[in-house]
Amino acid sequence: EGNGPMVIILHGLEGDETSNNVKAMFSMIRKEGWNGVMLLNRNCGGVCNRLQRTYHAGETTDLNRLVELVKKRFPGKPIMLFGYSLGGNTLLKWLGEKGEAAGIDAAAAVSIPFDLSSSTDRMNRGFSKVYQKHFIDLLKASAKRKFLELPPPFDPGKIERIRTLREFDDRITAPLHGFKDAEDYYSKSSCKGFLKHIKVPTLIMNSFDDPFLETSTFAKTEEVSELVELEYHQKGGHAAFI
Repeated sequence: EGNGPMVIILHGLEGDETSNNVKAMFSMIRKEGWNGVMLLNRNCGGVCNRLQRTYHAGETTDLNRLVELVKKRFPGKPIMLFGYSLGGNTLLKWLGEKGEAAGIDAAAAVSIPFDLSSSTDRMNRGFSKVYQKHFIDLLKASAKRKFLELPPPFDPGKIERIRTLREFDDRITAPLHGFKDAEDYYSKSSCKGFLKHIKVPTLIMNSFDDPFLETSTFAKTEEVSELVELEYHQKGGHAAFI
C-alpha cells in the first residue's frame, strides 16, 4: 500500500485486468507509489455473473458500491477515477448523477463514446467492422457461457444470429436490463447528457482518428461543467495516444 491516492480503474468493453491499457495504468500507479484497484464488470474476465443481468455502459450501481467501499477501507485517502472507453462513459455518467455527492478528488476518461448510438453505428462502417466483429465474437462467447446454466429472458438462439453491436444491444443488453430496445438503452446510458452536472475536476481525452467513435458528437465546451477539461488530439487512435 503506497502513501499516495487510491486510483479506481474502469476497463473497456469486454476488458479485464489483463487488458494492455489497464496493465500500463497499474504499472504507472506502482511507480508513483500510489494505490490501484479495478472494477471488473459483471461477466468479464471469464467469471460468470450469478445474476441474469451483466453490465452495460450506463450501469453505475457497481461503481457506486466500489467507491463507497474504498472510502470505508481507506479513510482520508484521496480517490481518483480513471476510465477507458465504455468504462469512461460509465465513470462520467456516475459523476454527473452524483454531482456534489461524488466525494472523490479527481477523474480522467480516455476515448469516450459521448453518444452511444452514433458510436455503435460508426463501428458498422468501413474498416471499423473488423473491430466490431472482434467485439461481437467476445460478447457472444461470454453470453453463451453465461446462459448455459442461467436461462435468459429471451430465445437463446438469438445470440448466434447476431452480427452487429446494435443487434447485440437490441436483443441482449436491452431486455436483460429493462430497456425497451437498443435506442432506449443508448439514450438513457450515454454520458453526454450528464457532463454539465459534474462537480469534480475531470479530464476527458479523445482523438479525432479514433475508429470507434463518431467525432461529430464529441462534447463541446458549452456542453460540460466548468470543472471538465476537454482535450482532443488529431492522432491517438482508441485508448492509444502513443
